[in-house]
Amino acid sequence: MKLSIPFVSYASLIKPDICKKIIDLGISKIKKNKKEGLDVKGTTLNDKHREKINLERDKISNYYSSEDKTVENLRDLNVDLDKYLIRDSEVGWLDDKWIYDIFLPIIRDANRKAGWGWNVDTAELFQFTVYHGDKKQGGFYGWHSDGSSDHIKAYKPALKISNDPLRFKSPKKNENNKIILNSDGEPIPDMDTNDLPLKKNGKSLAAPFSQDKKKWGKVRKISMTVNLNNAEDYEGGNLKFDLGPHFKGERFKVFTDMRSQGSIIIFPSFMYHCVTPVISGIRYSLVLWLLGKPWQ
Repeated sequence: MKLSIPFVSYASLIKPDICKKIIDLGISKIKKNKKEGLDVKGTTLNDKHREKINLERDKISNYYSSEDKTVENLRDLNVDLDKYLIRDSEVGWLDDKWIYDIFLPIIRDANRKAGWGWNVDTAELFQFTVYHGDKKQGGFYGWHSDGSSDHIKAYKPALKISNDPLRFKSPKKNENNKIILNSDGEPIPDMDTNDLPLKKNGKSLAAPFSQDKKKWGKVRKISMTVNLNNAEDYEGGNLKFDLGPHFKGERFKVFTDMRSQGSIIIFPSFMYHCVTPVISGIRYSLVLWLLGKPWQ
């Protein structure tokens, strides 16, 4: 899809006290999850993330960081692509209403300003992300898109039928492919079908299945990322876009001008982007995705 305006940015829009409040909330969420034994690593759909994050960086893994190298760059190096990870970060999930009240109007404004006018009606949870700095193995997120926009990758319905072992089923449907509801208006699991797939760790559903009814049949359309701390707090960690080979200006856009605290960038979820390695310090960011029905 060719866009006249591929992104909308707002420099230093969110005040420092709000940024700090979100950082404190995100850090406390990650600490709480760790204490409860929950996984806080940032994941990828193809499991190309670092399985164990050792913040001392003395023993991490036998894998290499792809950093901001494209697949073409790695192929030119004649390396084993399966040995390269594309993500190293920690995350916490936030659903506080006051945060939505701040950012949803800004995303609506960007959707209008860019001339996209896309129909979006559901927001996912906020992802608070921490990138720990290190000269050799700094946190990063290699080239990726936040999601495809076709019907194949739309969120598909899943109903949990047991916790131990963890099992999910698709809902029952009628001859018109409509989900059948019980007397309480709830979907009924189809026990005659195979269990839905889990991720490799066996602790959660594999994509693109979801228990959240608001997501069913929808795709990510608009993404937002917010720089939460000061640019002087870390080195590296720049957001970088691939605007495509036919873009009139430079193909790869590095947002060094948007490193200031409280800066926001809003862009199509299908656009490829990355976060370059954080060499020192810590980078905090907030991400949100808005969903709607696939384009028709």
